[in-house]
Amino acid sequence: MVSKPELIHRFVIAQSGAKRSLAYSDVGDKRSEQILICIPGILETRDTFANLLEKVDEAATCRAVSVDLCGRGDSDPLESSDVYSMKLYLSDLELFLNHIKEAHHTKPVKIHLLGTSMGGILAMYLAAGSHNVVTSVILNDVGLSLPWWSIYKLFGTMGKGAFKTAASIDINDIAASLRVSPAAVRAVQDPAHFDLPYKSDLMGMRFANIVQNFKGPISLIHAQDSVICTAMQVDEFQKLYPHGVLEVPDVEHPAPYNSLVCEFVISKIMTPRPAAKMVPDNEVIKAPLVAEPKLKPKSKSTPGSQSREAVQESADETVPQKVQLQQSLDVHPEQMPLFTNLTIDPMGLEESVHQIAEMSTQIMNQYTQALNVQRIEGLDAPLGAPGRPEPGELEQHKDRPVFHRWKSAVTNLFKPK
Repeated sequence: MVSKPELIHRFVIAQSGAKRSLAYSDVGDKRSEQILICIPGILETRDTFANLLEKVDEAATCRAVSVDLCGRGDSDPLESSDVYSMKLYLSDLELFLNHIKEAHHTKPVKIHLLGTSMGGILAMYLAAGSHNVVTSVILNDVGLSLPWWSIYKLFGTMGKGAFKTAASIDINDIAASLRVSPAAVRAVQDPAHFDLPYKSDLMGMRFANIVQNFKGPISLIHAQDSVICTAMQVDEFQKLYPHGVLEVPDVEHPAPYNSLVCEFVISKIMTPRPAAKMVPDNEVIKAPLVAEPKLKPKSKSTPGSQSREAVQESADETVPQKVQLQQSLDVHPEQMPLFTNLTIDPMGLEESVHQIAEMSTQIMNQYTQALNVQRIEGLDAPLGAPGRPEPGELEQHKDRPVFHRWKSAVTNLFKPK
């Protein structure tokens, strides 16, 4: 917790004739060539980074700034007519980033972004803006994709904390315990809260295209028991950014800023790192993690059988048999506003391919409009070319519901060869 009043600074934003302020903490060497900007998660405050800022202040190796988003911590809430959304947070952060950069004593300065969960997503969008001139990005437990199923599980994790039972939910009590505005608590439960552009498919949101033109390094802090950044997201991340993944053992989403994480963050700011390596789809980079994740042991295989075994291992890890969600969630769908209109009951279901596909479709439709045009493999090839579907196949393909096509594709993938 921030206990020194002198550490609390304010940045004033003039909006529609009204003024509001963002509160931030500012420590370290004000003449350093390195500035670390820390962005909290969806319902977090800058106090999340208190331990990290303390270590930076002691080391005096760089400058570190942590900020409260609007309606969180000591930052002003929005007027009742304004709406909390990620587009607004991004706009506020761009203004704030420019203020910090322009007021810094040393120029030029290198800006490093550290974002926890939603803060990590905002950091990727900030880095994508060429005018922001960001040097590097560190993501805390959010990868280059966000599965719909993980969003559901995240709300279940919230259920273990603030959202306990339907009868006990009181927005004002939750807001007070988290030090956030009640309006912000309500806003984050609406899919419209995520109003930034992104790509999506049946598996979830995709962010790799957001940072595809960013030339600086991106690092990942991965909580071992995370429901948001799983082993699948880590593997996906390493294919593009093989250097700089830290796994934090025995913790859930997000990773806490303990000594291990703080040392990792500081080392990434002070040590030069190679930029992202774009990897072809058919090439697999075998780069060790900083702390190797505890995945299922791999059996020895010949080069020819490696791909099939990797697919089978992925199936074992991502489609467990007869796993009941009630074991991991303490709440029911009616307690989670995002999922009140699901037409199937997720509790106690076996996570079969069909059920995951149907659940993902329903959750996806709460975030995006129905996909009117689906990409068909081989459609771009010339008529008569190998791999191009026949006209009859196209008609048959078009009439099938999208999640049935997805189910068939996954089922075929796992068929014994």
